Amino acid sequence: MRIRALVAAAAVALIVPAVPAFATETPSTTTDPSETAAADPTATADPTATVDPTTTSDPTATADPTTTETPTPTPPTTTEAAPIVNVGVFIDEVARRTGASLSARVVVYDRPSAAAEVVWQWWDESSVAVGEPSQPVALMTDAQSEARMTVVAPSGAEGRYRLHVQVTAAADGAVGYDLSSNAVSLDNTGPAFSWSRNLTTFYPAKDGYRDLFSVTIKGGWDPATYNVQVLNSSGTSIRTIGSGELTWSGSSDLLYYAKPSWNGLDRSGARVSAGTYTIKATLSDSAGNRTTKMTTVAVSWKKLTWKTYYKKVTAADALDYKYVGSCSALKAPARSDWAESRGFRSNVKCRGGDTAKSRVVTDSVTCLPRSFDGNYRNLTMKHYGGRPKGYTKNVYLVTHVYRPQTSGDWTLAQRHQFGNSVQWKTMASVSTPNGLIADRKSTKYCPSIWWVSGLQSSSRYDVWKYSVGIQYRVLA
Repeated sequence: MRIRALVAAAAVALIVPAVPAFATETPSTTTDPSETAAADPTATADPTATVDPTTTSDPTATADPTTTETPTPTPPTTTEAAPIVNVGVFIDEVARRTGASLSARVVVYDRPSAAAEVVWQWWDESSVAVGEPSQPVALMTDAQSEARMTVVAPSGAEGRYRLHVQVTAAADGAVGYDLSSNAVSLDNTGPAFSWSRNLTTFYPAKDGYRDLFSVTIKGGWDPATYNVQVLNSSGTSIRTIGSGELTWSGSSDLLYYAKPSWNGLDRSGARVSAGTYTIKATLSDSAGNRTTKMTTVAVSWKKLTWKTYYKKVTAADALDYKYVGSCSALKAPARSDWAESRGFRSNVKCRGGDTAKSRVVTDSVTCLPRSFDGNYRNLTMKHYGGRPKGYTKNVYLVTHVYRPQTSGDWTLAQRHQFGNSVQWKTMASVSTPNGLIADRKSTKYCPSIWWVSGLQSSSRYDVWKYSVGIQYRVLA
C-alpha cells in the first residue's frame, strides 16, 4: 500500500509545474485557473489516466508521500462458551492415614444415568492444592444422578484436607467443579499404649499355681482396636488370645484397656510344647495406623505336687539351747545304749522345789525341706523316750511347739505332757502348720520347726530321738 502511494505522488509531480519558494502563498482569486491547468507539452501523459473534463485541479495541491491507506478492520472471531453442569462431591468426616482408601460420592445434577469423567485433587485448609491431580476417572451416574469413586488419602502434614473435583459430562462436554464441605483428617501417628505381663513363666497345668498368663494393655484417651497373638519360635501365630475394641475403664488412670489371657493351649485346643513364646500386641486407631509391641513368656508343664518328708534326729543333734537349774542336771547320754540321748533330771543336786532351781528345759530345732511356694501340710512331731532305767517313781515331760512371731517373744502351742512308758509319743499333729514354721518363705534361712521340752518338781525323763513328718509342695 505504501509503494502505491509513492507512485501516485511521483505521477502528480510530473504534471504539476515547479513553484518558486515565494509562491507558496495562497494564489490570488483573480488567477485564471486555466493557466495552472495547462499541460506541459513536454510531459508524458499517463496512458491509463482518464481526465474528467469537469474536474478542476487545485494548482497548489501536492501528494503527501507519507500517506498510507487505512486497512479494512477484521471482525473478531466469536467462540461459543462451554456448557456448565452443577456438581457436588461428598466425603465422610473421617481420619485416614496417608495412602488409605476412602469413598467419595459425586453428584452430577440433572444428569441421571449419564457418563462423566472426574479429576480429583486434595486441597488443604488454606485452599492450596496438595500433590498432583488424579488421572481422569470414568463414572456412570445412577438414576439419582449419583456415582461413587475411591480416592486415596493425601500425602502431607497431618491436618484436614478437602476434596476438589472437576467433572466433565461425556454427552456435551459440560464442566462443573466442587469442593467437599467435609474434610479428611490426615493422621499418620500410631496409637500409643503401654502394657505389662503378670508372669515371666507360667504353669498352665491347672494346679492353682500360676495357671494363667495375662497382659494388661493401657491405651490413651482415644478408642482403638487391639489384637494379641502368641507366636512360636519360628514367628508363626499359634493362637489369638484377644482382639476387638479396647474397653473404657471410666478412670483417668487406666483409660481404654484390655486384659487378654492365655491358658497354654493353641488354637486347636492342644497343649503347646514347653518353651519360650512371643506375645505380640497390635493396636490400630480409626485412621488405620498401627503400633506393635512384643514380649515373651516361658511355658512349663511342671505342676505343684505334695511331697512327704520324714526325718529322725537325736536329742543331741536337735538341741539348740538348754536351761538347767542349779539343783538339776541334763545327763548326756541318758543311757549308755541310747547314743546322743539326753536325760532330764530335776532336783538331783538339791531340793529346789518348783522353783527355777529345779527346772531342766531344752530348745530344739530341725530344718525342713524348702517348699516351692512356702506351703506345708500335715505336720506330725514325735519323740522316743520315757522313764529312766531303774527309776521307779512316776515321771513326766512337757513339750510345746513354738509359734514364730515377726517381733517379740514367740508364743507356745501344741502343749502335751508325757508319762512313764518308753515308746514313740506324739508331740504335735497339725494339718495346716504354716504358722508354726519359721522362715518358710525365706531364701536366707532354712524353713524350720522349733519346740521346747522340760520338767521340774523332781521328775526324771529320758529322750533319745525326735521325729518330724510333714508334706511340702514341689514343682515337678
